[in-house]
Amino acid sequence: MKKLLSLIRKSKEVKLVPLFLTESFRSVSTALLSFFSAIYVFKAQLEITGDQKQAMIAAFLFFLILYIFKLIGTSLAENLSQKTGLRGQILIGEILTSLTILGFIASLKIFAIIWLTSAVWGLAIGFFWFGRHGLIAKLSSSGSYGETLGWASVVNTFLLLGVPFLGGFLINKFGYNAMFIVSFGFMILAFFSLTKVEEKMIHRDATIGQIFKLFSTHKRMALAYFSSGFVGAVYISALILFIFLTVKNEFAFGGFFSLSMLLVAITNMLVGKWVDKKGKKTLIAYGSVFAGIVWLGRFLVGSVFAIFIFDVIDRIASGMTGIPLGVLSYQKAIDGHSTGKAMLFREFSITIGGILGSLLVIFIAFFDIPLEFSFLGASLIALLPLVIIKRDGICGDIPPVLGQES
Repeated sequence: MKKLLSLIRKSKEVKLVPLFLTESFRSVSTALLSFFSAIYVFKAQLEITGDQKQAMIAAFLFFLILYIFKLIGTSLAENLSQKTGLRGQILIGEILTSLTILGFIASLKIFAIIWLTSAVWGLAIGFFWFGRHGLIAKLSSSGSYGETLGWASVVNTFLLLGVPFLGGFLINKFGYNAMFIVSFGFMILAFFSLTKVEEKMIHRDATIGQIFKLFSTHKRMALAYFSSGFVGAVYISALILFIFLTVKNEFAFGGFFSLSMLLVAITNMLVGKWVDKKGKKTLIAYGSVFAGIVWLGRFLVGSVFAIFIFDVIDRIASGMTGIPLGVLSYQKAIDGHSTGKAMLFREFSITIGGILGSLLVIFIAFFDIPLEFSFLGASLIALLPLVIIKRDGICGDIPPVLGQES
Protein backbone atom coordinates (compact mmCIF):
# COMPACT_ATOMS: atom_id res chain seq x y z
CA MET A 1 0.00 0.00 0.00
CA LYS A 2 2.91 2.37 0.74
CA LYS A 3 4.22 1.77 -2.76
CA LEU A 4 0.81 2.49 -4.23
CA LEU A 5 0.58 5.78 -2.29
CA SER A 6 4.10 6.65 -3.48
CA LEU A 7 3.03 6.05 -7.08
CA ILE A 8 -0.05 8.23 -6.62
CA ARG A 9 2.06 11.11 -5.25
CA LYS A 10 4.25 11.20 -8.37
CA SER A 11 3.33 14.21 -10.47
CA LYS A 12 2.70 12.28 -13.69
CA GLU A 13 1.31 9.04 -12.31
CA VAL A 14 -1.33 10.85 -10.25
CA LYS A 15 -3.03 11.62 -13.56
CA LEU A 16 -3.42 7.88 -14.12
CA VAL A 17 -5.40 7.14 -10.95
CA PRO A 18 -8.82 7.97 -12.49
CA LEU A 19 -7.86 5.90 -15.54
CA PHE A 20 -6.92 2.96 -13.30
CA LEU A 21 -10.26 3.29 -11.48
CA THR A 22 -12.40 3.39 -14.62
CA GLU A 23 -10.40 0.50 -16.06
CA SER A 24 -10.80 -1.51 -12.86
CA PHE A 25 -14.57 -1.01 -12.58
CA ARG A 26 -14.93 -1.89 -16.25
CA SER A 27 -12.70 -4.93 -15.72
CA VAL A 28 -14.97 -6.21 -12.94
CA SER A 29 -17.95 -5.75 -15.24
CA THR A 30 -16.39 -7.43 -18.27
CA ALA A 31 -14.71 -10.17 -16.22
CA LEU A 32 -18.15 -11.44 -15.25
CA LEU A 33 -18.89 -11.67 -18.96
CA SER A 34 -15.48 -13.03 -19.97
CA PHE A 35 -15.39 -15.86 -17.47
CA PHE A 36 -18.89 -17.07 -18.21
CA SER A 37 -19.81 -16.03 -21.78
CA ALA A 38 -18.41 -19.17 -23.42
CA ILE A 39 -20.33 -21.27 -20.88
CA TYR A 40 -23.49 -19.21 -21.35
CA VAL A 41 -23.45 -19.54 -25.15
CA PHE A 42 -22.57 -23.25 -24.91
CA LYS A 43 -25.42 -24.04 -22.50
CA ALA A 44 -27.98 -21.92 -24.34
CA GLN A 45 -27.16 -23.48 -27.71
CA LEU A 46 -27.12 -26.95 -26.15
CA GLU A 47 -30.58 -26.36 -24.73
CA ILE A 48 -31.86 -25.28 -28.15
CA THR A 49 -30.30 -28.04 -30.26
CA GLY A 50 -29.37 -30.81 -27.83
CA ASP A 51 -26.12 -31.21 -29.82
CA GLN A 52 -22.89 -30.69 -27.83
CA LYS A 53 -20.80 -30.31 -30.98
CA GLN A 54 -23.01 -27.49 -32.27
CA ALA A 55 -22.97 -25.89 -28.83
CA MET A 56 -19.16 -25.87 -28.75
CA ILE A 57 -18.92 -24.43 -32.24
CA ALA A 58 -21.41 -21.69 -31.27
CA ALA A 59 -19.35 -20.75 -28.21
CA PHE A 60 -16.16 -20.53 -30.26
CA LEU A 61 -17.89 -18.70 -33.13
CA PHE A 62 -19.01 -16.07 -30.62
CA PHE A 63 -15.35 -15.18 -30.00
CA LEU A 64 -14.39 -15.31 -33.66
CA ILE A 65 -17.01 -12.64 -34.38
CA LEU A 66 -15.80 -10.66 -31.37
CA TYR A 67 -12.18 -10.60 -32.59
CA ILE A 68 -13.16 -9.60 -36.13
CA PHE A 69 -15.13 -6.63 -34.83
CA LYS A 70 -12.38 -5.73 -32.39
CA LEU A 71 -10.17 -5.22 -35.45
CA ILE A 72 -12.77 -2.84 -36.88
CA GLY A 73 -13.21 -1.06 -33.54
CA THR A 74 -9.47 -0.48 -33.12
CA SER A 75 -9.19 1.05 -36.59
CA LEU A 76 -12.19 3.32 -35.99
CA ALA A 77 -10.76 4.37 -32.61
CA GLU A 78 -7.47 5.42 -34.20
CA ASN A 79 -9.28 7.57 -36.76
CA LEU A 80 -11.65 9.19 -34.25
CA SER A 81 -8.92 9.82 -31.65
CA GLN A 82 -7.55 12.66 -33.77
CA LYS A 83 -10.89 14.46 -33.40
CA THR A 84 -12.34 13.37 -30.06
CA GLY A 85 -9.20 12.37 -28.14
CA LEU A 86 -8.14 9.19 -26.38
CA ARG A 87 -10.54 9.61 -23.46
CA GLY A 88 -13.30 9.88 -26.04
CA GLN A 89 -12.40 6.41 -27.32
CA ILE A 90 -12.64 5.01 -23.79
CA LEU A 91 -16.06 6.64 -23.43
CA ILE A 92 -17.26 5.08 -26.69
CA GLY A 93 -15.85 1.74 -25.53
CA GLU A 94 -17.73 1.96 -22.23
CA ILE A 95 -21.00 2.91 -23.97
CA LEU A 96 -20.61 -0.07 -26.31
CA THR A 97 -19.77 -2.33 -23.36
CA SER A 98 -23.00 -1.24 -21.67
CA LEU A 99 -24.90 -2.08 -24.85
CA THR A 100 -23.13 -5.47 -24.84
CA ILE A 101 -24.50 -6.25 -21.39
CA LEU A 102 -27.98 -5.22 -22.48
CA GLY A 103 -27.52 -7.54 -25.47
CA PHE A 104 -26.71 -10.44 -23.15
CA ILE A 105 -29.85 -9.70 -21.15
CA ALA A 106 -31.97 -9.56 -24.33
CA SER A 107 -30.47 -12.85 -25.54
CA LEU A 108 -32.05 -14.59 -22.55
CA LYS A 109 -35.34 -14.11 -24.40
CA ILE A 110 -34.17 -14.17 -28.02
CA PHE A 111 -30.91 -16.10 -28.22
CA ALA A 112 -30.11 -14.99 -31.81
CA ILE A 113 -29.31 -11.52 -30.40
CA ILE A 114 -26.11 -13.03 -29.00
CA TRP A 115 -24.40 -12.70 -32.40
CA LEU A 116 -25.05 -8.96 -32.55
CA THR A 117 -23.90 -8.78 -28.93
CA SER A 118 -20.61 -10.42 -29.88
CA ALA A 119 -20.02 -7.84 -32.61
CA VAL A 120 -20.79 -4.90 -30.31
CA TRP A 121 -18.50 -6.30 -27.62
CA GLY A 122 -15.68 -6.60 -30.15
CA LEU A 123 -16.13 -2.95 -31.15
CA ALA A 124 -16.16 -1.98 -27.46
CA ILE A 125 -12.87 -3.76 -26.79
CA GLY A 126 -11.21 -2.10 -29.78
CA PHE A 127 -12.26 1.40 -28.73
CA PHE A 128 -11.52 1.00 -25.02
CA TRP A 129 -8.07 -0.55 -25.23
CA PHE A 130 -6.82 1.79 -27.94
CA GLY A 131 -7.73 4.74 -25.73
CA ARG A 132 -6.37 3.12 -22.58
CA HIS A 133 -2.97 2.21 -24.05
CA GLY A 134 -2.65 5.62 -25.68
CA LEU A 135 -3.33 7.48 -22.44
CA ILE A 136 -0.83 5.42 -20.45
CA ALA A 137 1.82 6.07 -23.10
CA LYS A 138 1.18 9.83 -22.93
CA LEU A 139 0.51 10.33 -19.20
CA SER A 140 3.00 7.98 -17.52
CA SER A 141 6.69 8.69 -16.90
CA SER A 142 8.75 6.93 -19.57
CA GLY A 143 11.19 5.51 -17.02
CA SER A 144 8.48 3.85 -14.94
CA TYR A 145 6.17 2.23 -17.47
CA GLY A 146 6.84 -1.16 -15.92
CA GLU A 147 5.89 -0.06 -12.42
CA THR A 148 2.85 1.77 -13.79
CA LEU A 149 1.62 -1.33 -15.63
CA GLY A 150 2.47 -3.50 -12.64
CA TRP A 151 0.41 -1.39 -10.27
CA ALA A 152 -2.45 -1.12 -12.75
CA SER A 153 -2.47 -4.91 -12.83
CA VAL A 154 -2.35 -5.14 -9.04
CA VAL A 155 -5.32 -2.79 -8.65
CA ASN A 156 -7.23 -4.74 -11.28
CA THR A 157 -6.35 -8.12 -9.81
CA PHE A 158 -7.36 -7.24 -6.26
CA LEU A 159 -10.71 -5.94 -7.48
CA LEU A 160 -11.14 -9.05 -9.62
CA LEU A 161 -10.21 -11.60 -6.95
CA GLY A 162 -13.77 -12.45 -6.01
CA VAL A 163 -15.36 -11.85 -9.40
CA PRO A 164 -15.32 -15.46 -10.70
CA PHE A 165 -16.70 -16.66 -7.35
CA LEU A 166 -19.33 -13.88 -7.35
CA GLY A 167 -20.35 -14.75 -10.90
CA GLY A 168 -20.66 -18.44 -10.07
CA PHE A 169 -22.70 -17.65 -6.95
CA LEU A 170 -25.08 -15.31 -8.79
CA ILE A 171 -25.65 -17.80 -11.61
CA ASN A 172 -26.10 -20.71 -9.21
CA LYS A 173 -28.60 -18.87 -6.99
CA PHE A 174 -30.38 -16.43 -9.31
CA GLY A 175 -29.44 -17.25 -12.90
CA TYR A 176 -27.47 -15.46 -15.61
CA ASN A 177 -29.83 -12.49 -15.56
CA ALA A 178 -28.61 -11.50 -12.08
CA MET A 179 -24.98 -11.68 -13.17
CA PHE A 180 -25.64 -9.47 -16.18
CA ILE A 181 -27.40 -6.88 -13.98
CA VAL A 182 -24.47 -6.77 -11.53
CA SER A 183 -22.10 -6.41 -14.48
CA PHE A 184 -24.09 -3.40 -15.68
CA GLY A 185 -23.87 -1.83 -12.22
CA PHE A 186 -20.07 -1.87 -12.31
CA MET A 187 -20.16 -0.22 -15.76
CA ILE A 188 -22.06 2.68 -14.20
CA LEU A 189 -19.20 3.12 -11.71
CA ALA A 190 -16.72 3.07 -14.60
CA PHE A 191 -18.55 6.01 -16.23
CA PHE A 192 -18.26 8.10 -13.04
CA SER A 193 -14.51 7.45 -12.80
CA LEU A 194 -13.96 8.37 -16.44
CA THR A 195 -15.06 11.98 -15.86
CA LYS A 196 -11.79 12.62 -13.98
CA VAL A 197 -9.50 11.17 -16.67
CA GLU A 198 -7.34 13.74 -18.46
CA GLU A 199 -7.81 14.07 -22.22
CA LYS A 200 -5.00 13.61 -24.74
CA MET A 201 -5.09 13.77 -28.53
CA ILE A 202 -3.53 11.73 -31.33
CA HIS A 203 -1.83 14.01 -33.87
CA ARG A 204 -0.57 11.63 -36.56
CA ASP A 205 -2.82 9.48 -38.70
CA ALA A 206 -2.02 5.80 -39.29
CA THR A 207 -3.44 3.92 -42.27
CA ILE A 208 -4.27 0.23 -42.52
CA GLY A 209 -1.80 -0.02 -45.39
CA GLN A 210 1.02 1.29 -43.18
CA ILE A 211 0.20 -1.25 -40.49
CA PHE A 212 0.17 -4.22 -42.85
CA LYS A 213 3.45 -3.02 -44.33
CA LEU A 214 4.92 -3.18 -40.83
CA PHE A 215 3.86 -6.82 -40.60
CA SER A 216 6.12 -7.68 -43.52
CA THR A 217 9.07 -5.56 -42.42
CA HIS A 218 8.91 -6.26 -38.67
CA LYS A 219 7.81 -9.86 -38.49
CA ARG A 220 9.35 -10.78 -35.14
CA MET A 221 7.60 -8.11 -33.10
CA ALA A 222 4.32 -8.88 -34.86
CA LEU A 223 4.74 -12.57 -33.97
CA ALA A 224 5.35 -11.71 -30.30
CA TYR A 225 2.07 -9.78 -30.13
CA PHE A 226 0.32 -12.40 -32.27
CA SER A 227 1.25 -15.03 -29.69
CA SER A 228 -0.56 -13.10 -26.95
CA GLY A 229 -3.78 -12.92 -28.96
CA PHE A 230 -3.69 -16.53 -30.12
CA VAL A 231 -3.08 -17.95 -26.65
CA GLY A 232 -5.68 -15.60 -25.15
CA ALA A 233 -8.31 -16.84 -27.61
CA VAL A 234 -7.64 -20.48 -26.76
CA TYR A 235 -7.76 -19.63 -23.04
CA ILE A 236 -11.02 -17.68 -23.08
CA SER A 237 -12.86 -20.22 -25.22
CA ALA A 238 -11.46 -23.77 -25.24
CA LEU A 239 -9.80 -23.78 -21.80
CA ILE A 240 -12.72 -22.04 -20.09
CA LEU A 241 -15.15 -24.57 -21.56
CA PHE A 242 -12.82 -27.48 -20.79
CA ILE A 243 -12.58 -26.48 -17.11
CA PHE A 244 -16.34 -25.97 -16.88
CA LEU A 245 -17.02 -29.41 -18.37
CA THR A 246 -14.54 -30.83 -15.83
CA VAL A 247 -15.92 -29.17 -12.68
CA LYS A 248 -19.54 -29.39 -13.97
CA ASN A 249 -21.11 -26.17 -12.59
CA GLU A 250 -20.57 -22.40 -12.56
CA PHE A 251 -20.18 -22.11 -8.78
CA ALA A 252 -17.24 -24.53 -8.61
CA PHE A 253 -15.86 -22.96 -11.79
CA GLY A 254 -15.91 -19.47 -10.23
CA GLY A 255 -14.25 -20.67 -7.03
CA PHE A 256 -11.49 -22.28 -9.08
CA PHE A 257 -10.51 -19.02 -10.77
CA SER A 258 -10.88 -16.79 -7.70
CA LEU A 259 -8.45 -18.94 -5.74
CA SER A 260 -6.04 -18.98 -8.66
CA MET A 261 -6.09 -15.18 -8.91
CA LEU A 262 -5.58 -14.77 -5.17
CA LEU A 263 -2.26 -16.63 -5.34
CA VAL A 264 -0.99 -14.37 -8.15
CA ALA A 265 -2.25 -10.96 -6.94
CA ILE A 266 1.12 -9.35 -6.15
CA THR A 267 3.25 -10.91 -8.88
CA ASN A 268 2.63 -8.36 -11.63
CA MET A 269 3.76 -5.47 -9.44
CA LEU A 270 7.09 -7.25 -8.86
CA VAL A 271 7.35 -7.98 -12.57
CA GLY A 272 6.79 -4.31 -13.40
CA LYS A 273 9.52 -3.14 -11.03
CA TRP A 274 11.91 -5.74 -12.49
CA VAL A 275 11.26 -4.42 -16.01
CA ASP A 276 12.15 -0.85 -15.01
CA LYS A 277 15.34 -1.84 -13.19
CA LYS A 278 16.64 -4.99 -14.92
CA GLY A 279 15.22 -4.83 -18.44
CA LYS A 280 12.89 -7.03 -20.45
CA LYS A 281 15.01 -9.81 -21.95
CA THR A 282 15.04 -12.26 -19.04
CA LEU A 283 11.36 -11.86 -18.20
CA ILE A 284 10.20 -12.37 -21.77
CA ALA A 285 12.43 -15.43 -22.15
CA TYR A 286 11.33 -17.14 -18.93
CA GLY A 287 7.71 -16.06 -19.33
CA SER A 288 7.50 -17.53 -22.83
CA VAL A 289 9.09 -20.81 -21.80
CA PHE A 290 6.90 -21.15 -18.69
CA ALA A 291 3.79 -20.42 -20.77
CA GLY A 292 4.77 -23.07 -23.31
CA ILE A 293 5.33 -25.63 -20.56
CA VAL A 294 2.01 -24.75 -18.91
CA TRP A 295 0.01 -25.31 -22.08
CA LEU A 296 1.85 -28.56 -22.75
CA GLY A 297 1.02 -29.63 -19.19
CA ARG A 298 -2.64 -28.85 -19.76
CA PHE A 299 -2.53 -31.05 -22.85
CA LEU A 300 -0.91 -33.95 -21.02
CA VAL A 301 -2.60 -33.76 -17.59
CA GLY A 302 -6.35 -33.26 -17.21
CA SER A 303 -6.93 -33.40 -13.44
CA VAL A 304 -8.58 -30.41 -11.74
CA PHE A 305 -5.69 -29.95 -9.29
CA ALA A 306 -3.10 -29.96 -12.08
CA ILE A 307 -5.15 -27.49 -14.12
CA PHE A 308 -5.34 -25.21 -11.07
CA ILE A 309 -1.55 -25.25 -10.58
CA PHE A 310 -1.02 -24.61 -14.26
CA ASP A 311 -3.41 -21.65 -14.13
CA VAL A 312 -1.45 -20.02 -11.32
CA ILE A 313 1.83 -20.48 -13.23
CA ASP A 314 0.20 -19.25 -16.43
CA ARG A 315 -0.97 -16.00 -14.81
CA ILE A 316 2.56 -15.34 -13.58
CA ALA A 317 4.03 -16.17 -17.01
CA SER A 318 1.52 -13.90 -18.72
CA GLY A 319 2.69 -10.96 -16.61
CA MET A 320 6.32 -11.81 -17.35
CA THR A 321 5.73 -11.44 -21.09
CA GLY A 322 2.76 -9.05 -21.24
CA ILE A 323 4.19 -6.26 -19.08
CA PRO A 324 7.57 -6.05 -20.90
CA LEU A 325 5.82 -6.09 -24.29
CA GLY A 326 3.51 -3.31 -23.08
CA VAL A 327 6.48 -1.27 -21.91
CA LEU A 328 8.14 -1.71 -25.30
CA SER A 329 5.01 -0.38 -27.02
CA TYR A 330 4.82 2.72 -24.82
CA GLN A 331 8.53 3.49 -25.03
CA LYS A 332 8.58 3.30 -28.80
CA ALA A 333 5.42 5.38 -29.01
CA ILE A 334 6.89 8.23 -27.00
CA ASP A 335 10.38 8.01 -28.52
CA GLY A 336 8.92 8.30 -32.01
CA HIS A 337 6.23 10.91 -31.17
CA SER A 338 3.46 8.87 -32.80
CA THR A 339 1.13 6.94 -30.52
CA GLY A 340 -1.52 5.90 -33.04
CA LYS A 341 0.54 3.71 -35.35
CA ALA A 342 2.28 1.74 -32.64
CA MET A 343 -0.95 1.02 -30.77
CA LEU A 344 -2.61 0.03 -34.05
CA PHE A 345 0.31 -2.28 -34.87
CA ARG A 346 0.13 -3.84 -31.42
CA GLU A 347 -3.65 -4.29 -31.36
CA PHE A 348 -3.88 -5.55 -34.94
CA SER A 349 -1.18 -8.15 -34.27
CA ILE A 350 -2.87 -9.33 -31.07
CA THR A 351 -6.32 -9.42 -32.67
CA ILE A 352 -5.17 -11.37 -35.74
CA GLY A 353 -3.73 -13.88 -33.27
CA GLY A 354 -7.12 -14.02 -31.57
CA ILE A 355 -8.89 -14.63 -34.89
CA LEU A 356 -6.58 -17.51 -35.81
CA GLY A 357 -6.81 -18.97 -32.30
CA SER A 358 -10.61 -18.91 -32.59
CA LEU A 359 -10.46 -20.57 -36.01
CA LEU A 360 -8.29 -23.32 -34.53
CA VAL A 361 -10.76 -24.19 -31.77
CA ILE A 362 -13.69 -24.07 -34.25
CA PHE A 363 -11.77 -26.49 -36.50
CA ILE A 364 -11.10 -28.79 -33.55
CA ALA A 365 -14.74 -28.78 -32.47
CA PHE A 366 -16.02 -29.27 -36.03
CA PHE A 367 -13.92 -32.40 -36.58
CA ASP A 368 -14.65 -33.80 -33.10
CA ILE A 369 -11.02 -33.53 -32.00
CA PRO A 370 -10.56 -33.41 -28.19
CA LEU A 371 -10.28 -29.83 -26.89
CA GLU A 372 -6.92 -30.65 -25.33
CA PHE A 373 -5.29 -30.53 -28.77
CA SER A 374 -5.88 -26.78 -28.88
CA PHE A 375 -3.68 -26.58 -25.78
CA LEU A 376 -0.88 -28.28 -27.72
CA GLY A 377 -1.15 -25.59 -30.40
CA ALA A 378 -1.11 -22.86 -27.74
CA SER A 379 2.03 -24.38 -26.16
CA LEU A 380 3.91 -23.88 -29.42
CA ILE A 381 2.57 -20.40 -30.17
CA ALA A 382 3.33 -19.29 -26.58
CA LEU A 383 7.05 -19.57 -27.41
CA LEU A 384 6.91 -16.97 -30.20
CA PRO A 385 7.99 -13.97 -28.04
CA LEU A 386 11.41 -15.65 -27.90
CA VAL A 387 12.00 -14.52 -31.49
CA ILE A 388 12.50 -10.89 -30.40
CA ILE A 389 15.34 -11.79 -28.01
CA LYS A 390 18.99 -11.60 -28.99
CA ARG A 391 22.04 -12.47 -26.92
CA ASP A 392 22.69 -8.79 -26.23
CA GLY A 393 19.09 -7.88 -25.44
CA ILE A 394 15.80 -7.28 -27.22
CA CYS A 395 16.18 -7.51 -30.99
CA GLY A 396 16.08 -4.46 -33.21
CA ASP A 397 13.06 -5.75 -35.09
CA ILE A 398 10.84 -3.35 -33.20
CA PRO A 399 9.49 -1.10 -35.94
CA PRO A 400 11.29 2.22 -36.14
CA VAL A 401 7.82 3.47 -36.95
CA LEU A 402 6.81 2.28 -33.52
CA GLY A 403 9.46 4.70 -32.58
CA GLN A 404 7.51 7.19 -34.68
CA GLU A 405 4.02 6.55 -33.42
CA SER A 406 2.46 3.91 -31.20
